[in-house]
Amino acid sequence: MTPAPCLGILLPDDGPDDYEWYTLGTTRPDAERLPRLEIGRIPSDGHHTPAALLALGAPERLAPAGTALVAEGAQAVVWACTSASFVGGLDWARQQAAALQAALGVPVTSTALAFLEALEALGRDHVDLLSPYPDDVTLRLVNFLREGGVTVRHAKALDCPYAADSHQADLLAEIRRFRDRHPDPSMPLLVPDTAVDTLGRLAAVGREAGSVVLTANQVSLWAGLKRLGWPACPPTLLGDLAAAR
Repeated sequence: MTPAPCLGILLPDDGPDDYEWYTLGTTRPDAERLPRLEIGRIPSDGHHTPAALLALGAPERLAPAGTALVAEGAQAVVWACTSASFVGGLDWARQQAAALQAALGVPVTSTALAFLEALEALGRDHVDLLSPYPDDVTLRLVNFLREGGVTVRHAKALDCPYAADSHQADLLAEIRRFRDRHPDPSMPLLVPDTAVDTLGRLAAVGREAGSVVLTANQVSLWAGLKRLGWPACPPTLLGDLAAAR
C-alpha cells in the first residue's frame, strides 16, 4: 500500500505555543485539502542575533528532529525558519538544505530558499521588504536576496529582538504604515519570519498591501507541497502562489 502523503515541518520551538503550523492540518475548514503535516520542534530561545541564528541553523542541530519526521512518514521536509536559513548567505543556505537532504534521504528546502523559488516562479526580481528583524539581521536578508538575484527597493525593519515579539506584532497595521510611505502596488511585498502567522489571513494582508504579498509561512507551505507533488491546495492558504509552479 502506498503511504499517505506527509509533509514534515521543522520549526523553532522558541516560546509561543499557538503558531499556526501546530493546528494547520486539523482545525481549518479546508484542512482536508492538505496532506498530513508532521511538526518537528527545534529548541531555541528565539533570539534574532546572527550568532544565535547561525547556531540554530546548523544541520547537525536540525537533523535529529528531521530524522524523527521521516520516521513518522514525512516524504519531504521544510526547515521553516527564515532567519536561520538566510543568515549565513546564499551558499550557506544551499549547503544547509543539501546537508539535511543527505542526512534525511527525502527532499528538503528552507523558508529562505522558498522565497527565492517563489519569486522566480512569479517572474519577479524587485521587491519591497517588511522585516520583523533588527537592522543587522534585516541587512543580511537584503544581501541574501541580492545574492539570489533579487533587489530590495524599500525595506523597513520592525526591530523585534525575539521571535515572540514578531509573533505579537500587529501585521496589518505595520503593512498599512509601510504602504502609506511606499505606495507602489507594482512591487511585491515580502514578509519574512515564520513566527508571524499569515496563512489564515492572506486575503486581508493582500488588501492592506495592495500588491502581491509573499509571507514566510506561505512560501514554506508552497515549496513543501511542490516537493510532495501535491496536486492542489486551497488558494486561501497560498494566495498569489496558488497557481505558481
